[in-house]
Amino acid sequence: MSLAEVKDLILYCQPIYRVTGVDQAQVVDYELLLRQTNGQAVAVEQLNYWMSVAERRKQMRAWVISELETFFDAHPEVILNLNIDPWQFIYPDSWDYLNELQRLNKQLHLEITERNSAGTKLLHFTDLLDNLKQREFVVSLDDVGSGYNSLQTVLNNSQYLDRIKFSLLIFGQKDHSSEILFAQAWQDLACRRGLEMVVEGVECPCLVEELIQCHCQLQQGFYWQKPLPLRAITSKIHS
Repeated sequence: MSLAEVKDLILYCQPIYRVTGVDQAQVVDYELLLRQTNGQAVAVEQLNYWMSVAERRKQMRAWVISELETFFDAHPEVILNLNIDPWQFIYPDSWDYLNELQRLNKQLHLEITERNSAGTKLLHFTDLLDNLKQREFVVSLDDVGSGYNSLQTVLNNSQYLDRIKFSLLIFGQKDHSSEILFAQAWQDLACRRGLEMVVEGVECPCLVEELIQCHCQLQQGFYWQKPLPLRAITSKIHS
């Protein structure tokens, strides 16, 4: 199987901005997203196809690394955040993948997603974070306050983290006042723990203004930029 045969997947990205006004923002870095070639999210069945067989896992990971190397060679100033789900570490060869990624860690940061499997206990999760920090990765914890990435998880593991991400999407645009209160609470906690805090799911200018008032300057969402193919961001970087 050649790299060319990974033809049903593509890397997308979405920028994270440091915001000082509704129309004043600067890109800090980008979150990487695995997508189908039509831009749609990867279906569970499709992901299982690539992850359930060792040779296909190896092939997909080699493709990801090749794409990253090509991009970093062209853009040595850009930082990308790669999503890692803890369930992947049920496969021992995931550590080999980390070994390969480690040499890119000056530009490649890791974002730990909210766990979609209960197979890894808290102790193992802490060990994973410790391992990542020993490899000198910058580490974010995604979707804090949801599922396994609870307040307790953040409190227990903040020494291994550099950034937390709080999503407004959980509210479904139904409780605006609570959105702001929770964002402010997570921002205050992040500040006390020496962490960055990104608010995800920012979709309207009124949210931007209120978040700025709460000192939530790192923002991500459709208001600022929808996800776009990684190879398409060159003009965005240099504009």
